Amino acid sequence: MKSVLLAACILVSSHCAASSDALATTMSWLQTWAPQNIEFNLAKSAIKFTGCKQKEYLAALTQPLTENFVLEVGLGYAKGKHSWGVFSQKVSVKEFSFIPRYQVSHGFSIGFGLIAQSKTEFKTTQGVEFDLPKNTEWLLNARTDGFANEHYWEWTASSQKWSASDDFGGVFESGATNIKIALSYNGYF
Repeated sequence: MKSVLLAACILVSSHCAASSDALATTMSWLQTWAPQNIEFNLAKSAIKFTGCKQKEYLAALTQPLTENFVLEVGLGYAKGKHSWGVFSQKVSVKEFSFIPRYQVSHGFSIGFGLIAQSKTEFKTTQGVEFDLPKNTEWLLNARTDGFANEHYWEWTASSQKWSASDDFGGVFESGATNIKIALSYNGYF
């Protein structure tokens, strides 16, 4: 019985690799299973060069609640490996976002929500392991159409707070806050 289970796992695992084709198939299946007004997106980005390898995954769900009100929910995971001999390290972090958005007009929307990140796990080849503090970001943002389809301008005002952590002693003893205003242009090619 164990041999049959092992063989089945090996055969199935070869078809479940996170390739673009497998992800596209999964997303199309998910879209047919869900109600037609729910939109699923999966984005994967990576960078690789000598001594550095990083990947980021983001799964997003967009659910219209009314004609002008949309709920955006996202789950993300990022990992990195830096290979610099004795200074090699691995880093990973998880993220959750919840942003209700109101469509003011055809090309303009306003959102208010929350982005929460787990403690960033940091491991070195010397055996040092510590976690950077988890953080929570409250934000207010506005989006307007860009110069092409799937492009948009985004203005964001946010307040990000890092929780206290024992790993850093006095540095984050009472937490730290970052307040910022940002303007960005986003496009998908």
